[in-house]
Amino acid sequence: MHSDFIVYEPIKKEISLAEEAEKKKHKIEDVLVLFTCVEEGDNESVGRKAIEEVKKDLKNLKLNKILIYPFAHLSNKLAKPQAALGVIKEMEACAKELKIETFRAPFGWNKALEIKVKGHPLAEQSKEFHEAGKEEKVTEEKVKRLGKKPAIEAEKLSDKDHRVIGQKLDLYSFQEVAPGMVFLHPKGMLVRNLLYEFWKKEHAKRDYHEINTPQILNKNVWMISGHWDHYKDNMFFTEVDEIDFGLKPMNCPGAMLVYKSAGRSYRDLPLRLAEFGLVHRNELSGVLSGLFRVRAFTQDDAHIFTTNEQLEDEILNVVDMIDYFYKTFGFEYHIELSTMPEKAMGSKEIWDKAEKALKNALIKKKLKYKTNPGEGAFYGPKIDFHIKDSLGRTWQCATVQVDFFMPENFDLNYIGADGKNHRPVMIHRVIFGSVERFIGILVEHYGGSFPVWLSPVQARLIPVSDENIKYAEKVLHELKENEIRVEADFENGTIEYKIRNAQLQKIPYMLVIGPKEEESKTIAVRSRDGKVKYKVKLEDFIKQVLSEIEKKK
Repeated sequence: MHSDFIVYEPIKKEISLAEEAEKKKHKIEDVLVLFTCVEEGDNESVGRKAIEEVKKDLKNLKLNKILIYPFAHLSNKLAKPQAALGVIKEMEACAKELKIETFRAPFGWNKALEIKVKGHPLAEQSKEFHEAGKEEKVTEEKVKRLGKKPAIEAEKLSDKDHRVIGQKLDLYSFQEVAPGMVFLHPKGMLVRNLLYEFWKKEHAKRDYHEINTPQILNKNVWMISGHWDHYKDNMFFTEVDEIDFGLKPMNCPGAMLVYKSAGRSYRDLPLRLAEFGLVHRNELSGVLSGLFRVRAFTQDDAHIFTTNEQLEDEILNVVDMIDYFYKTFGFEYHIELSTMPEKAMGSKEIWDKAEKALKNALIKKKLKYKTNPGEGAFYGPKIDFHIKDSLGRTWQCATVQVDFFMPENFDLNYIGADGKNHRPVMIHRVIFGSVERFIGILVEHYGGSFPVWLSPVQARLIPVSDENIKYAEKVLHELKENEIRVEADFENGTIEYKIRNAQLQKIPYMLVIGPKEEESKTIAVRSRDGKVKYKVKLEDFIKQVLSEIEKKK
């Protein structure tokens, strides 16, 4: 409903899973209200499909503001509350990605409602969106057949979707025995390792120290960190020797314990601890989506321990590092500052101090930013970096968070120049965010045509006939000696077929070797865009590729 205004007031929680909300009137003017009901079988793709359709409606209405209003109509097929809330949250996230001004009424409440609907023909509409297929129950017999082929979601996916591209390029697969988790194939693992090597090298340059911490930690650790009170619904738990343990959803407590394992002096600060750490989060099955929403993923975390005096400089250093990383991949970005949420640890005075440090750093860098009131993490305010891909979509990846509370909770100290104990401040920081999600973004950003430095295969050798194989093998050996990732196609088939196959695999260079090339001891170099150079000296081609790798092209 396109409304002049809507006023709603949460009155009473209807279910135990109801969200926290203020019992006060909320008024929004000139807004498209989406009365949203989620039924069994609906998942993230249904929510996204709905929001993408709404985006078209908004254009017709010359409007860019929506209110997502949870609404359970009379139906015997309503989704369970937790699944419904997951879909609604994904709708909200999708709308924000599409830069729609988005509001959301609380889920699980009885609410008083007043609404004035506009009188034009498009003001009231009803639309339904359904999933193309439903999740099939995994039986014991089915488990025996799993793994024979990649499991791609039932809905019709675009050719630009990372799940489709990933299958065609044999990068990764998704299997029913591990919902929300990815199986990286050799080529996909290569891409991940190349990102890790780049990350590792750049962090070493900036005096970060890499660590690795355990996957499970005693329940008491999560109680100290605040995750037990604020995040336990998103965690997995297990028991060891009749003691409760939590599978880590974040790497922060591990870094805290590393810091605390030794006495620290002000001369040790800033101490920058980086971890390429695997984490698990209990996401709702309805919102799982390829690499973009998973239950197991790697975070490129860093936790920086500083004095109060060093805090702003360290934030500036992190901002510079994020800028360097994103420019390497050709991403534009915008910045958002998220402030103290309703459910937060600590006093407003400390939050104000943390928010000021972040604001001052952005002002010093002369960076524009948008403020998101109440959207900070439960332990501190944050700066989020939203990158823009080649398809015009934005993704929130890097984040910088200032935390005065976890060092307090874990009783972290350092000896100051005055010989007394002082409390460090901690910066939480990621650049890729979820490495798996970042790979999915890159796959779609490049359309599978990775730059040379990131391509799993950088060149493919194609001899014209069997008579040219011996020379091709020498070329193959020389390329491998120079650490260029190369394959050779010695199978039967026409040159045209082999070139077409290499192009479909998005390989940057096809090296064709026939009688003329063998006679002149050269190669014919065909790029994946179809351009061909003849009589190229092998040493010149090697220099060119190594230069592209060095320059991250």
